[in-house]
Amino acid sequence: MSSTDIAPAAGEGPDPEAAGGAADGPARPAPSHRLELLTALVAGIGFALALCLALSIPIRAEAAPGQIDARFWPTVLAGTGLLLSVARFVASLVAVPEKRDDLDPRQPGGLLRVGLTLLVTILFLAVWSVGDVIIAGYRIQIFPIVMALYLAILLALHGARGWKPFVFFPIPLAIGTYILFGTLLRIPL
Repeated sequence: MSSTDIAPAAGEGPDPEAAGGAADGPARPAPSHRLELLTALVAGIGFALALCLALSIPIRAEAAPGQIDARFWPTVLAGTGLLLSVARFVASLVAVPEKRDDLDPRQPGGLLRVGLTLLVTILFLAVWSVGDVIIAGYRIQIFPIVMALYLAILLALHGARGWKPFVFFPIPLAIGTYILFGTLLRIPL
């Protein structure tokens, strides 16, 4: 096709996959009605559980009229997530599955990376629950240290290279989170 030829309209002309375009790499994911339904259902169950947990948050004193208490934001977020999950489930039931051509194909080692990410996250939550330790008579808050290590491990796991991402992302984020929540807002981490 020369620069003066008219380009074919959408849906016309040779199919790039039929011409061997698919042989260049892994195939793109196909639309999946079952996957959309399953994703919406799992998200709905997760948000329903979160809503139940949000409504069961113990509060010391009832909020005065016009004020919010500790249950407000968790309830709003879980309720919004539940509504969006139900809407996605209904849309998946009545609509044609959405095209997934904007997704990248599965990469080698991707499932292993996801599994390791889940494992590291579970370990992070387990160590975070320790709270603080006393070493040589000094009380050391464990959260900022563990959060910085967690983020550095995730960066390494997902391909960060060089020293800058390991210094300029996890350390300021861990310190900032600790200062904001642990010190200023006095939320126990």
